[in-house]
Amino acid sequence: MAVFRSSASSMPLPTTAFFEQTLRAAYEALCASPPAALCLNGVFRFQGHELDENSTFQLDDIVMTSREAAHLLMVFDGSRVSEQQQHDFGRDDAPPGTYFTVVNREVIHEGHKNRIGIYMEEGDGASLYIGDDVDPVLPDDNALPVGRADELLTEPARAVHVDHLFLRRQAPDYLGTVAFALCAMMAHRLGLTHISLIAGGGRGHAPDMIGYFFWPKLGFDAPLEPEETGARPEFARCVSVQDLLAIDEPWWRDNGAQRWMEFDLAAHSPAWTKLLDYLREKELI
Repeated sequence: MAVFRSSASSMPLPTTAFFEQTLRAAYEALCASPPAALCLNGVFRFQGHELDENSTFQLDDIVMTSREAAHLLMVFDGSRVSEQQQHDFGRDDAPPGTYFTVVNREVIHEGHKNRIGIYMEEGDGASLYIGDDVDPVLPDDNALPVGRADELLTEPARAVHVDHLFLRRQAPDYLGTVAFALCAMMAHRLGLTHISLIAGGGRGHAPDMIGYFFWPKLGFDAPLEPEETGARPEFARCVSVQDLLAIDEPWWRDNGAQRWMEFDLAAHSPAWTKLLDYLREKELI
């Protein structure tokens, strides 16, 4: 459950060697970018209470600034945010967890509400509702944060799920890309394992959706179907969407299809390489 304070001090967030050595400069560049400066400052309304630059936001045992919370949950300035507990799988396989619904008529597409969740998985991938009865455990050695490694306790295998994310055409250029990148970097610092979503559109699905093609550009990946690996001889050894894209990106654009995809938040994962390359290509960092 999230809690806010109108004026309070927050401890520095946990961090990792990978963040400091590889992501820190990119994170600071994104924070200074026009989309973030315009829309991701942590000025929003949460559960009926106004938050500003002097507010803090507590999520489980972590206290962060409202700006950091806006990055983690992709909350744009001027939004109204509400928190709900989801105990069962929702539409589009959204796993049980704690969800934050974001309403913003200026930035979010008309008729839509963005919805971001934090959930927990068992080792076999079965999602579980985050409850107060979960015993915290220490993260593994590779995930130990710098500075307070001996203090931080986290639930096992927490992850982010992007259940709904629609922006207006009039939104600032690259706002969605910047918001996602900041979310991923913040989630990594907090020890979350991955970000999941349904990458919509493609063959046999809604023609106006391009998530199946867009999200892999930012580092998301997913297993291929047998008919995809069998479509051409050179695809036979491909296992994932990223494998196929490395061989023939236009083929995936024309023939790929909607599916569950994930961004691996682990240090040095291929997802980070893909994301950072894309941010450089678009001159965002």
